[in-house]
Amino acid sequence: MTIPLKQLLGVTLSLGVSLAVNNAEADNSLGQRDNLNTDINDRQKAEMAVPAGFVSGSSFNAILRNYYFSRDNHNTPARLDQREWVQAVYLSFRSGYTDTPIGVGVDVHGFYGLKLDGGGGSGGAGLLPLNSEKEPESEFSAAGAALKFRGFDTLVQAGDQYLENPVVAGGVSRVFPQSFRGVGLKNYSLPDLTLDAGWVDSTRLRNQSGQSHLVTSYGASNKAGVPADRESPHMGWLGGVYSVPGAITLTVYGGQLSDIWNQYYAGASWPLKVTSVITLTPYLHYFKTRDQGQSQLGRIDNDTYSGGLTVSGAGQSLTLGLQKVDGNTPFDYVAQDDRSFLYLSNSQQFADFNGPGEKSWKLQYQTSLKFLDAPNVQFSTSYTRGEADLTRVDPASKGYGYIFNASGKDAHHWERDVALRYAVPDGKARGWSVTLRWAAHRSGDGYTAPGNTRGNSNADEYRVIVDYPFSIF
Repeated sequence: MTIPLKQLLGVTLSLGVSLAVNNAEADNSLGQRDNLNTDINDRQKAEMAVPAGFVSGSSFNAILRNYYFSRDNHNTPARLDQREWVQAVYLSFRSGYTDTPIGVGVDVHGFYGLKLDGGGGSGGAGLLPLNSEKEPESEFSAAGAALKFRGFDTLVQAGDQYLENPVVAGGVSRVFPQSFRGVGLKNYSLPDLTLDAGWVDSTRLRNQSGQSHLVTSYGASNKAGVPADRESPHMGWLGGVYSVPGAITLTVYGGQLSDIWNQYYAGASWPLKVTSVITLTPYLHYFKTRDQGQSQLGRIDNDTYSGGLTVSGAGQSLTLGLQKVDGNTPFDYVAQDDRSFLYLSNSQQFADFNGPGEKSWKLQYQTSLKFLDAPNVQFSTSYTRGEADLTRVDPASKGYGYIFNASGKDAHHWERDVALRYAVPDGKARGWSVTLRWAAHRSGDGYTAPGNTRGNSNADEYRVIVDYPFSIF
């Protein structure tokens, strides 16, 4: 995932879905996001101040998305690549709140995706659902809704909703955002403090129409690479964020994925003004994960640390990230949380650099191309290198035994990411954008990416995303 730094200026859509457009400041969002993000935490807090009016406070907006994804897998036994191309539309209605002591409202969303390419055994990119023959479906659609209640400085949502916190978050790095079914609560009684609690029992994945059981990203497969019966019946969490604008941000969370793990998180960041132009932002993230209940993934005793420093100013930023996984299992998380929201500093487009005992470093640079007279173009590039110890994995582990590699004592790998985004800043096409992404991942002897049972993980991945947001009312 990514370090949640200040996001690009966005056009906020009705269910809290945003489409990033250019900002004068470079940040980490282009390096990790495919334009679409739920922006749910900021949107929910802003809703507390919206005047009452179920109809007058309503909005209905949409995004047209054209998404191309291609992954060239090198030297895999099956010689299968992933390639899918989808035309999609996302519709989102958000009501206001009734003028009652406890305001009541509703959020409704729906989407439709049409396959433009993905046949001939080239599917599996995660844009489209697969049929029983493992071929991409020609189309898919879904809809969801949630009731919302506000009062006494508290917002409660019940139903199909988006989540974004360190222990559970919906993936957004494909065509549509992932959602969860359950109840969420936010309280804003104290200045600069947000309290967060919730409970969910299922999820709608990024490329599915219906609900799925809760599983983890690295513990849901067996040695043959097929899904195993290791679902969790539900998940709950409790946490808080203390954030002073322009100053320190402290985040503490705890979550229980029933019968799998207890996971705890603590993080901090603090932007420090060095000059009127230059800002230094140090950040730290810590995760503690221990198996729980029936321990469906086996024993887990994992501590993961990440941190670094971002130097920003004059529309540019340079980030150095360091990361260390202390444990005999990889750092795992609820599927399909992805690089958009995972609070690991070195998680990138292809790899998370989260293997057992893995140490990694990252260097990332972002800028607008204002100096080339192209202020509405954002450029991002990064290089990340890691070394894991895959011999530490217990081959008999129910959840992670497939990662064991007797030759993986010093398993090296690296990734290089490059991204460009152009966004129309004004006029009738305001918000229209094109994003180009390229990731190259290479591994050394003894390295097999967690979850990749087809062979090694040498790959090149390309994405082209064209987005156009518009308002219906």
